[in-house]
Parts: sequence; C-alpha cells; structure tokens
Amino acid sequence: MDMSAEFRKAVREALPEAEITVDHFHVVALSNRMVTAVRLRRSHETVGRRGRMTEPSYKYRKLLTCNVENMSSRQQVRLEEIIAADIELGVVYAVKEKVRELLKTTDLEAFGTAWEALEAGVRATTMPEAKSLLRTLKSWKAELQVFCVTRLTNARSEAANLTAKNMKRIGRGYRNHRNYRLRILLSTAGLRPC
Repeated sequence: MDMSAEFRKAVREALPEAEITVDHFHVVALSNRMVTAVRLRRSHETVGRRGRMTEPSYKYRKLLTCNVENMSSRQQVRLEEIIAADIELGVVYAVKEKVRELLKTTDLEAFGTAWEALEAGVRATTMPEAKSLLRTLKSWKAELQVFCVTRLTNARSEAANLTAKNMKRIGRGYRNHRNYRLRILLSTAGLRPC
C-alpha cells in the first residue's frame, strides 16, 4: 500500500488481523524527494537561485536519484563530481542508499542491522530533510518489516486503480455507471487476480 496513514487506519479497523505492508516504490520515491529537496535548498543557499546547466548538481541532477549499481563508470564519475562540489549532497545521497539497503533485507536480523546503520547516518547529519524522512520511516517501521520479510506489494491493485482513473479521465465524466464499470472490467481483464 502507499504511505497513507488514513488508508492504513482504515485497513486496521476493517481487517484487524491483516498484516499491513508498505510498497517499496513509495519508500524509494520518498527518499528521492528528500534528495531533490536538499539539492534545491543547497542551490539557493550557495548561489541564491535554482541551478543552471553549467553547475554539476543541476546538469546531472537525475544521477542523484539513480541506483549506484545501475550506473555506468562515466555516470559514477559524474556523481563523484557532484558530491565533490557539495558534500551535503554526498551525505544525503548516502542516506538514500542506506534506505535502499534497508529495503533489500529479507529477514528481521538484517533489517535491524540496516535500520541501525540508517539511524546512525541520519543522526550524524543536521539536515532537516533527512530527519523528516527518518521520522516518516519510523512511523512505518512495522510495515517496512512486513515488506522486507514477505516481499509483498500492492502493485497489481495500484495498476488496476490507475487504469480505472485513466479511463475516467479519457471519458471526461461518464454519465452511465454501468458502462463505466464494464469498460474498466474489459480493460483490466488482462491483469491476473491478486
């Protein structure tokens, strides 16, 4: 499930015995938003404006949200250039990578070790963005543990929901609910049941 406290509360009330998990996609997206927020803040602090193509942190900004193991050697050199230009971006990138390492764990012992490393990394910095990320992750720690142990996500239901929303946008407001429902069923027929 996405990181919605209201949805989590509703599930707990309706299905008190159910194990709730959080989708790793949303956790990584949250980490990437933290990196972007720090990059924007640092740009305003150092040059008093948003970045320009002549500055490495702006020119190669997408690299800060990429997985280091998927980068080419040329991209890694560019990332090192960004980090050398601003150490805070290096710190926040390391925090993001610690979150990704946490999500790779598959048992509670490894999760605990990765969690301690993440907390230590965030405690070592004074960045409010990293502290805010850690607070959010702490409030979702139980759901993160469930994901790491079970590896279950709600990707299929989110895909079906997106299809329904896109159909509604295309229809520009259906007047006949029965036709709208049939159209959704037809378009999602190719999806396997959860």
